[in-house]
Amino acid sequence: MKKNNILVLAFFLSLELFSQNEKDREIIISHTNVEKLNQISKEFLEIQNQFKDKKVEQIISTNKGVKNYFSHFDKSGSPVYYSLENESSAESSKVDLIRTGGSSGLNLNGSGIEFGLWDLGSPRITHQEFNNNITVVDNTTIASHATHIAGILIASGVVSESKGMAPSATIKSYDTTNWISEVPAWAAAGGLISSHSYIIANPGTNYEKYGIYNQYSQWWDDISYNAPYLIMCTGASNNGNKGYNPGGSRYDLLASNKLGKNSIVVGASSDVLNYTGPESVEQAYFTSWGPTDDWRIKPDITAVGVSSYSTREANDSNYSSGNGCSFAAPIVSGGLALLQQHYYDSNSVYMKATTAKALILSTTDEAGEYDGPDFSNGWGLFNAFKAAEVITNNGASAIISELTLNQDDTYSVKINVDGTQPLSVAICWNDPAAEPLKDELYNDATPMLINDLDVRVVSDTETYYPWMMQPNNDHNNYTDEASKGDNYRDNVEIINVKNINAGQYTVNVSHKGTLKDGLQDFSLVINGVKLESLSISEFDNEKENIFIFPNPVNDVLKIKFDSSKFQDIKISIYNVLGKKQIEAKSYNQNTMELDVSSFSKGVYILKIHDDKGNVVSSKKILIN
Repeated sequence: MKKNNILVLAFFLSLELFSQNEKDREIIISHTNVEKLNQISKEFLEIQNQFKDKKVEQIISTNKGVKNYFSHFDKSGSPVYYSLENESSAESSKVDLIRTGGSSGLNLNGSGIEFGLWDLGSPRITHQEFNNNITVVDNTTIASHATHIAGILIASGVVSESKGMAPSATIKSYDTTNWISEVPAWAAAGGLISSHSYIIANPGTNYEKYGIYNQYSQWWDDISYNAPYLIMCTGASNNGNKGYNPGGSRYDLLASNKLGKNSIVVGASSDVLNYTGPESVEQAYFTSWGPTDDWRIKPDITAVGVSSYSTREANDSNYSSGNGCSFAAPIVSGGLALLQQHYYDSNSVYMKATTAKALILSTTDEAGEYDGPDFSNGWGLFNAFKAAEVITNNGASAIISELTLNQDDTYSVKINVDGTQPLSVAICWNDPAAEPLKDELYNDATPMLINDLDVRVVSDTETYYPWMMQPNNDHNNYTDEASKGDNYRDNVEIINVKNINAGQYTVNVSHKGTLKDGLQDFSLVINGVKLESLSISEFDNEKENIFIFPNPVNDVLKIKFDSSKFQDIKISIYNVLGKKQIEAKSYNQNTMELDVSSFSKGVYILKIHDDKGNVVSSKKILIN
């Protein structure tokens, strides 16, 4: 054993140099709850410092020979370990079609995108495939696993078979030990896409711990909820062939950081060089399958994780093949970098994480025995080309929107379809972190969803519902096909209509119950429409004749309302942690002005109460 030395990292409120330019980072940071992310980092480091002199085993092995590496101390001072997810991909996910030289003509290469890579050790940065585009932050030893993943992400293609998904992107490389501190700090500085091919606190043979939403699931959700542009990708784990499920199946073998609601969890398949239908997708023999105990759809998506050829650490021209969900996750991360680049080229701004997630989950190649999602393939095989087409067609045959739903409101958009192509409608939102169930009962199906949004497509004669998975009383019907109905478990809802009659339809997004903070940001991706006569009706503050402007605001915020309807009102502005910053009251006036020039830059929540104390309007404002 040896003493564990904890490195205290001065990340708080820092702005590291990213490939994204200063303007891009300012936009991302302005929508990010920097204060909360720094709080997460600070609390974690305080715990580590409390137990920094405690001696621990740095590496332990299970009775099956799986190595587990020391990660951190939990709140009680107990050591927590993580394990790596073991050891053609571009073609199977259609990344080659949108990458430089691909037949789409988009010629994307990941330029301007920086990955955050957390792994055991660091990549071999002198490898011939890396053109000085990796920065090692944590002083750790060179590792094979990290080098392989870095190659999948950004290898330049000196050896063509090893060319990475996004060869012009860059990487910030971190060791996993301080991930709970480093990921929030990196996100607070404007990070976009992070890659995590490890599992924290792997239950191993303790089967009843699989599927449970625990403190690490909660941490992942808390980070992503407060960093709306951060896409956290992780592999689904390689526990499928280890016999951990007493019933012998590969279902119900996801755990810990693989169970967050807001991240993207990637399962592994063999190569799919010629997709002709669902039967073309063959799941890897080792990949772990869902669901979560509350029957959410996990993994989210599938990519190739078998015979992955990439860079290795032995020397500057070393390559090798490997198998594992570790190597499926960076395919999705790399493809997302290209999609972010394409979206930025078209819109001069990056997508929020929920937009990217809704986009790739609604454009997969079908996999599995039945239509719709399942617990082995998620929503299907990643298809970067289809996703890129939706971005290209945004405003023509597709709609991509980033919106806010206020308490008791409904967002509606009227669409026209001509009946010649399928209709796809997807919503996705970063749900607030849930509290883990204290007793951690096996297969407790209590939903972890906090804000329950609903999407429907309606006409005069039809109502179309999203996909959902429905458990039986014993929670063991893992292989049943998905149904359509009221999904109150997942924070992704997708409606697919293969054959739809021509005509006008309305897409409605509403919610159940009380929204935390009185509102919920969400993304809407619609594909298969005619936009010549598109009519959007967003029911927001204007329905109450309340107007808030300008937004964003630099100094004076104005609120205008119908004084005949609202005689006495109270206006409050809160920061994203819920702390009241200012309060003002109006008596028989129709306009109010609030001086916010002394406020720190960032996102705030404005709430308007009537004379009975009811919230009549709630809206996010951006102070520059």
